[in-house]
Amino acid sequence: RLGATCESWGDGFQRLSRSGLSVIVRGSELRLDDHLTLAIMGDKPLTLALLTEQGFAAPRHARFSLLDLKPALALLEQTGRPIVVKPASGGAGGNGVTTGITSRSQLLRAAWLACRFDSDLLAEAQIEGHSYRLLYLDGVLIDAIRRDPPRLTGDGRASIRGLVAAENHRRLNVRPFTALSPLRLDRDAINYLASQNLSPSSRLADGETIVVKRAVNQNSASENHVVTGQVHPATAAACGHLVSNLGVRFAGLDIIARDIAAPLSPENGMIGEINTTPGLQHHGLVAERGDSRMIAAEVVEYLFKTRTGVMIKPMPRQTVNLLRQASA
Repeated sequence: RLGATCESWGDGFQRLSRSGLSVIVRGSELRLDDHLTLAIMGDKPLTLALLTEQGFAAPRHARFSLLDLKPALALLEQTGRPIVVKPASGGAGGNGVTTGITSRSQLLRAAWLACRFDSDLLAEAQIEGHSYRLLYLDGVLIDAIRRDPPRLTGDGRASIRGLVAAENHRRLNVRPFTALSPLRLDRDAINYLASQNLSPSSRLADGETIVVKRAVNQNSASENHVVTGQVHPATAAACGHLVSNLGVRFAGLDIIARDIAAPLSPENGMIGEINTTPGLQHHGLVAERGDSRMIAAEVVEYLFKTRTGVMIKPMPRQTVNLLRQASA
């Protein structure tokens, strides 16, 4: 797509080169946002405070720890609705996230899971709606995806645990890839199945389809849908101003909203997180796009054209001339 060469640099680095310019990548990491920006946006409570400062509604939330559950319990009592528990930082890819918490025992189990990734924990009032990822590059919306939760369809014989094992076997063996992580029957799944009067040992009727868990990070391509053209212009513009005001060049905004085609509001939905070095697999593993667009290629092309986040390979003669000028 780019007319570039690609070489492995080892340690997970790849070098994409064209016309004397090199873009160095590691997974979805690019040389755009500085380490301090990454650290700030990786702190979820701080990000929520920044959202409020910028005039956006943020979910009600409380910081707590495994040794002190009182702030989270108070939030659960005050909201009278389910809450979500997650690591305050270090929870990339949905690690340590549990939704649908309605009791102290569920809270304790969720806290045990989350503290594997960070001892500082965050409880949030659960927002109802669809999960969207809006991708911004230098303040411009370049893609938007609706990420539906993972689903399973029964065959009348296998248990939910067996269906999950079969799905993971398929993910490992199908090409091209449809997912980059296994589907896990974690605490989030156990809670959501219980809300449907189901458990991992339950058997689904032939053709019966269920949602396995509320968290979307372990879904597959068939559950990701391109909605760029549906994002309300006011939402697209406001979120673009947000990331520019915060100094984030490459950002994936996670939004929970009932209708992305309507303006973002406390009644319709809220921004939950601002992801730096956003995972581009969410924009590549989708149901509809096929080969019509490659978002990763478009991002690298932008870097080549603007000469940002790149290394420039000088001609040997240029280097010699610079050294001679310096010595003179």
